[in-house]
Amino acid sequence: MARSSGDTLSLNDLAGARGITQSSNVSLNAINSSAGTIVKLDDYAIDSVDSTLGGFTYAVEATNETYDMSFTGAGSKFTQISSRHQNFTWSVNPTFNSNANTAGFLSIAANSDLSAVITVGSINPQGAGSQTTLLGAQSHTLNGKFHDGYNNHATRYNTDISKTVFAVDSYDGNSVALCLTVDSPVTLSDGTIIEVGDLEEGDELRGFSIGGLGTDESTFLDWSATSLSTTAQDVSVENLVYSFASRYYDINDGEVTATGEHPMLVKDGSDNEYRFKEMMNINTNDKLIKEEAGVISEIDVTSIVAVNETTEIVSIDVETNDTYLVNGYITHNKGGNSHTDETAGSAPTSLVWTNGTLKLSWTGDGTNDVYDVQIDNNSDFSSPLVDETLWSNVFLQTTTNGDSFDIGTGTRYARVRQYSTNGLLSNYSSTLTFTVS
Repeated sequence: MARSSGDTLSLNDLAGARGITQSSNVSLNAINSSAGTIVKLDDYAIDSVDSTLGGFTYAVEATNETYDMSFTGAGSKFTQISSRHQNFTWSVNPTFNSNANTAGFLSIAANSDLSAVITVGSINPQGAGSQTTLLGAQSHTLNGKFHDGYNNHATRYNTDISKTVFAVDSYDGNSVALCLTVDSPVTLSDGTIIEVGDLEEGDELRGFSIGGLGTDESTFLDWSATSLSTTAQDVSVENLVYSFASRYYDINDGEVTATGEHPMLVKDGSDNEYRFKEMMNINTNDKLIKEEAGVISEIDVTSIVAVNETTEIVSIDVETNDTYLVNGYITHNKGGNSHTDETAGSAPTSLVWTNGTLKLSWTGDGTNDVYDVQIDNNSDFSSPLVDETLWSNVFLQTTTNGDSFDIGTGTRYARVRQYSTNGLLSNYSSTLTFTVS
């Protein structure tokens, strides 16, 4: 403890902090309720309220997240004070509005003590079936204040500790953050492999304690290491949430399939350090980390593809360590300190037909040279002569001699759309009308 000269600890104030009737002759024994035990007033004291709140910066629509206040120099019995909601005030701005369309999406559970459960309400219009536009992540200021009437000497006592928390619209495919496709194989503690969709709360999975990586779910994306140290440690499934996503990522032709922000342990090709990276940020220079027969190995990433189709997904929360195996690869619970609104890029421009070489060319937005290309003899593109998906160049060579991409002669129409790095498609370009002679 680091009590300063002049600090005063009052037995009567301690009674109030403990929810015991205050009076001029209140006894420490009544507060402690353990006759014969040596107790000091310092046992209930703190030095300071920490200046930050624990918890995720990004919280997804229709989910719950926990935010915590923490303390420095807490005595051995301070938990008897910190467990009383009467000693805390939590607030959020803008305040929750059940009919909100643009703000006020976070609500705080009643009677919150040092931990507050925040529910992210519906971001309207709700649901992919009715929503036509993505609402970007909405900013809120979450405040927690500690005021027990006893520790008023403490730094930041009765002071709002603030954190910016963003509510994230589920319309962009993140209806539940960081999810595996429902048929993803996970490893139970006894080595049995089952699909994640068959898990039940309370099941034990094979997990890992990783050197230098703590158990704080809000900071693990900041961790990295030049060498990897792993110790097998079973983890318990605390929570399962089922939902649907309109898009997921596929690594190595089905080895791992999960939503874009699901974090996998990799050896990063950019600096050869080990860290957790989200599916949508992994590339073919990285290596996934896999356990096989008790041996940790590094597996090349040979392909990663964004799949645009609706599929059932499962989000699992494991404790105490937050890692487990999906198809043998080490993965992590959560990653709610980062979020990218999933919006499509711009449509390609500058479509040009060169009659001498029979070549169609265009200009993309520079982020990702992957396109869908259509050429038709009908302006409505009802019967394309060329209908290429995932075309990986900014031109397409056609012919008129019966080879591939034979488009014949006469008036033709062409259009192109682009895949963004997040897998979403842009609108089609303006239609180019040209004549093949």
